[in-house]
Amino acid sequence: GAAAGVRVLLSEIIIPVTPANAEEVAALSEDLSQIRNPEEFSQAAARYSATETRTRGGRIDWMALSELPQNLQPALLALSPGEVTAPLQLPNAVALFQLRDIQEIAAPTPRYSAIDYAAYYIPGGRSPEGLQQAAELKARVDTCDDLYGVAKGQPPQVLDRESVAPAQIPQDIALELAKLDPGEVSTALTRNNGQTLVFLMLCSRTSAQNAEATREQVANALTQRRLAAFAESELEQLQAEATIVEQ
Repeated sequence: GAAAGVRVLLSEIIIPVTPANAEEVAALSEDLSQIRNPEEFSQAAARYSATETRTRGGRIDWMALSELPQNLQPALLALSPGEVTAPLQLPNAVALFQLRDIQEIAAPTPRYSAIDYAAYYIPGGRSPEGLQQAAELKARVDTCDDLYGVAKGQPPQVLDRESVAPAQIPQDIALELAKLDPGEVSTALTRNNGQTLVFLMLCSRTSAQNAEATREQVANALTQRRLAAFAESELEQLQAEATIVEQ
């Protein structure tokens, strides 16, 4: 049987860092990591956080622990409800997470072999212009493929489309993707010292079981085709090959 999973109820604060505010943010995030009260953390999220969750006090819905970046999982398991992680350094940001609740669940925890996502880069970072352009884009696009049309005629580096194993995704991007459903967007992150806003969209997740099934289906289909194409006399040879492939 599949192993039981763990799910966590978190609140987050993600504070953008630029060379100009780095010292101030470091001191602030140390203070915030001492919070033990959900109400106080929510007020701080509403005030300082850059993510869309700030409008609800940084509160994130229940999520499987396994969907979060691997190096963050032990830090969360070490917390008691109400406690906050040490400040987590991300590219151009600092993140803090408060554990509100944790549960073991009977259902197996989802495991993914690949995450497909797109990142479109908007100049101006978190300036009013940059955020306005992101809001307009969000209203216009429904799927990752729509972003190819948006990027048309621009230098190729304005759009990244990746399909990679979870462990290969940069930590700040992985954190944002964990909160999204396919087709949803995050505009919490920046690059290039805060000068570039990242319009991040989750395209799809491939579950580990599906990846195995897909490989098997392809292998089976190929075997079927080969069997049909060859004469009876060559079947034994093929079956020998198929046995080797299965091992």
